[in-house]
Amino acid sequence: MDYLVSILVRVFVFLSRFAPVLSRLGLLEYKDFGDAENESKLHILLAGYNGAGNTGADVRAAEIVRQLQERLGKDKVQISVMTLSEENLWGCFAPDTRLIHFSPIFFVDVFKACCASQAVILCEGSTLKSKFANALTLYFCEAAGIMKTQRKPCIAYGSEAGEMDAFLERTVRKLCADTYFIARTQNSLDRIHQLGLRGHLGTDAAWRFDSSASSKWAAEQLRKSGWDGVSPLLGIAPINPFWWPVKPSIVKWIRAKITGDHSLQFQLWYFFSWSKSRKQLFDHYLNAIASSVKRFAAKYPCHVVILGMERLDADACRKLQEKLVMPVSTFLSSDHDCREMAAVLRQLSMLVTSRYHAEVLSMDAQVPAIAISMDERLDNLMHEMNLCEHQLLHADDMDLASELMRAMDYVYSHLQQVKEKTGCQLVRYQDALDEMGDFLISWLFPHGSPA
Repeated sequence: MDYLVSILVRVFVFLSRFAPVLSRLGLLEYKDFGDAENESKLHILLAGYNGAGNTGADVRAAEIVRQLQERLGKDKVQISVMTLSEENLWGCFAPDTRLIHFSPIFFVDVFKACCASQAVILCEGSTLKSKFANALTLYFCEAAGIMKTQRKPCIAYGSEAGEMDAFLERTVRKLCADTYFIARTQNSLDRIHQLGLRGHLGTDAAWRFDSSASSKWAAEQLRKSGWDGVSPLLGIAPINPFWWPVKPSIVKWIRAKITGDHSLQFQLWYFFSWSKSRKQLFDHYLNAIASSVKRFAAKYPCHVVILGMERLDADACRKLQEKLVMPVSTFLSSDHDCREMAAVLRQLSMLVTSRYHAEVLSMDAQVPAIAISMDERLDNLMHEMNLCEHQLLHADDMDLASELMRAMDYVYSHLQQVKEKTGCQLVRYQDALDEMGDFLISWLFPHGSPA
């Protein structure tokens, strides 16, 4: 099925060469990059995984919009954002940002949106990899391929690249050949170069995200949910690390329709990977976190905060709360927007996370973080910050409970030292993001930005 999706992507990329003709016939809206000089606004499309209740994805897009409007002026740019749900992005973007709905069957939606745009920014972090879903990378490939065919600029902004299935790698090499990649880690840049693609090292797009307007709200909500306002706050951002990748299956879709069991259905005919051994690994992961947190809370009295950074994390959060058997505060991205989630993260005293952007967003308040990683994203971040020795663990570690307790003990006993190191790294990342903004403008306007 994934291979069929790749073929359909190539078909729509091929059809995009006829977009000017279709536009003249009144069948399609088409904008050429060369028309930018004759228009008051440059039409830029952000293609990402937005509107799905993923805090990190929404924060990244919101920050790119802010950067563009701040540097170019709102009157010089018309920004559109691809979204799976407009409702889930309420309050994330300025009112003049256009939201373009796309479905998991994305071929036509991406085709129309790219043809009607003069430049595309691939704004998702996990851009080139098979870890989560080949379809996600193919979605970016279609956007990149259309822009390549129509000779319009496409740039991947703060992207990660990892291992891919062979057919997907071939598709990436062909369709992304003209896309410029700003990688957020050196390992990702090395992988991008291995693919024969162009790019340079940058960082993630979320480092300057401002949630100060929600700080008072976050403190009030924590108190309402049981915090005494004094005790240290221990945040936990769990996931299910073991049900990826998502793959399409018509057989599973028919079975779900017949049986009524949709528990492993992601969307439409896309299903999570699952088995008895995967369930055992997931149970071990949650039991290890729960055991360590209970021991830590008994040793160092604190209030526990569970954070569901992505809509899909709700089940892991619920199961972890059941295992803890203690008063906790729970905040889910399905209930709170990205600014509120970031504000809660910045109230914490310590964070244990399997979510990359939980760590990124908490660093604005110098919150010491322990990563329980499932792939290269948190690994790369912790390596960059030289925190691997004591603060990087892995979801499939068989001795995770004792390792996590050891890590929490270390961080708590070296709290000020870790906070200072975190603060220094934050400044470096923010400076790198500012440089990325400068490069983005020069990329879009090689002859100088509009006055």
